[in-house]
Amino acid sequence: MRGFSDGEFAYLLEQDLARLATAGAGGTPHVVPVRIHLQPDRGMIAVGSRLLPGGVRPRRYRRDVRDNPEVSLVVDDFTEDGPRGVLVQGVGRVHAKGGERLKPGYEPVWVEIMPLAVASWGIDSGAYEPPRSRPVAAGTFTAP
Repeated sequence: MRGFSDGEFAYLLEQDLARLATAGAGGTPHVVPVRIHLQPDRGMIAVGSRLLPGGVRPRRYRRDVRDNPEVSLVVDDFTEDGPRGVLVQGVGRVHAKGGERLKPGYEPVWVEIMPLAVASWGIDSGAYEPPRSRPVAAGTFTAP
C-alpha cells in the first residue's frame, strides 16, 4: 500500500491487534483495542468486530466515527531490540454491510480507515530513534 514503506507494510501484515482512538461530537477521546485487516487493493485498513451472542452490538468507536471521522490507529509491540510500531492518522467511515467478509464470524458492520499520515519507529529505523513521519497523499493508495 502506498504511504507505507515495505517494512511498515510487512509489519502490519504480521499484526492484527491495534488500538483505535476516536473522539465523538463532544470531543471526548476514546481508545479501544480492535482487530485490523489490511485492504491493499482499496488502500485502507478495515476494523471489524466479532459477532457475539445477541447480534450486532452498538460500539462507541463506530458512533464516534459517524460523529467525527478523524481517527488514529496504533499498531505496536516490544521486542528484545526495543519498541516498534506504526501510527496511522486518517479518516474513518462506517459501513453497515460487508464486515463478515473480513473474517468468518464477524459482524456485518465495519469501519474503513483511509490513511492521511503515517509515523513509524523501530521498523525502518532504530527502536529509540525519532519516529519516521510523513503525510500520505490522497488518491495514492495502491497495492505494492
